[in-house]
Amino acid sequence: VPEVDSFSFENFGGGEAPADLTVNMARRLYGDNQVCSDVTDNKCTPYPVILQLIQQANKSMQGGLCEGLAVLSLRLAGDLKTLASYQGTDTVAQLIKEDPALLSEIAYWYVTQFAIEVQQESSRYLEMSPRDLAEVLMYDFAQSEAGESYTGFTLGIYSDYGGHALTPYKVEQVPDGYRIYVYDSNWPNVERWISVDDDGWSYALASTNPNEESSAWSGGVGTMELTPMRIRSGPFTCGFCPTEGSAKSGTLLTVAASGNKQMSLKIVTESGQRLGYYDEGFINEIPGATYRYLISGISTADPVLVFLPADVEAFTADVEEIDVPEVEEEVIAEEVKPQKFSLLVLNEEKSVQIEAVVKEELDEVVEE
Repeated sequence: VPEVDSFSFENFGGGEAPADLTVNMARRLYGDNQVCSDVTDNKCTPYPVILQLIQQANKSMQGGLCEGLAVLSLRLAGDLKTLASYQGTDTVAQLIKEDPALLSEIAYWYVTQFAIEVQQESSRYLEMSPRDLAEVLMYDFAQSEAGESYTGFTLGIYSDYGGHALTPYKVEQVPDGYRIYVYDSNWPNVERWISVDDDGWSYALASTNPNEESSAWSGGVGTMELTPMRIRSGPFTCGFCPTEGSAKSGTLLTVAASGNKQMSLKIVTESGQRLGYYDEGFINEIPGATYRYLISGISTADPVLVFLPADVEAFTADVEEIDVPEVEEEVIAEEVKPQKFSLLVLNEEKSVQIEAVVKEELDEVVEE
C-alpha cells in the first residue's frame, strides 16, 4: 500500500556522508576477500581499485538515489522489526530523511545496481516486451495476495531523458492493455501509473526532477526492466577486483557526467566486437559483457556502467553524448557551464581516470 509503504520525502542527491559509499559498505557489497588486502582488528585495508570505485560511485549518486529509494521501500514494507530499528516507526511513510542510518542504507541499495549479478538479471527482463513484464508483475501480485511465494520487483524505465527507478505495487487490466501503478520517489504520496499496450509503454507524468514541469516518457522493448529482489542479496562478485593465482579479473568502466547531457560508451574489442548504442540501436556482441545506465533519477545524465569479462584484454572506449529531445531556449540559456565527465577504467592490473570536458562547438572531447 503506497500510502504507508513508500517514503514521504522526495528523491535527493547523495554521494556525501552519510548517503555515500564507504569502505565498510563495499565490504558488505563484495565481501572482505574481494575488497581488503588485509583485515586487522576488523579494520580493512582496501585495494586501490576499491577506493577508486568508491570515489566514482559517490559521483554517480549526486544525480539522485531513486534506485535506493525504490529498493529499500520494498524491502521495508511490512518489516516491522527492521522499521522499528531505525526510528521506532511501524510504516515506511513515517520515516524521516534526516536519520543517518537510513540515508546510509538508501545509498547501499542504490549501489547494488553496480553488482554484475543484478545487471545480468535485469538484462534478462530488459529483453522482454512491456506487455510481458506487466503480466509478470500481475502474476507476482496475485501470488502475494493469495499468500503464496512471490518474488517482488523494482522497475526501471529508460528514455531519451535518462533512466528512472520505480516500485510497482499493483497492475490493472484495461481495454487496451495494462496499467502498472508505481511508487515514484520524485513524486511521493501521489498516485502514478505506467500505461502498457502492444506498442510499448508510456508514463505521462514522468519528470527527472520534481521541481520541473513533467513530460511524457515512452518506450518499447529494451527500455523497461524488472529486477527481482532475490538477486539483491550480497555479497556479490567483484569482477574487476584482484584475483588469486593466475586467474585474471575483468574490467569495469564507468562514466559520470556533471551536466544534463546523457553520455554513452562505445566499446570495440580487438576482434571488432561492439558494445553500446550505435546508429542501429543497442548492440552487445561481447559474450559476458554488460552495459547499464545507473538509475539516479534527478539528473538526466545517468552514469554509465560497463563490465567486460577477463578474456577481453584489448579494446577501445569512446565517450559520446546522446542526442536528447530539444529543450526550450530559455533553459538552454541557463546552461552556460560546459559539460564535464569522468571516465574510470578499473581492473587488477591498471586503473585509468580521465577528467574531461565536452567541447560542443568542436563536436569532440578534449582532455583537461
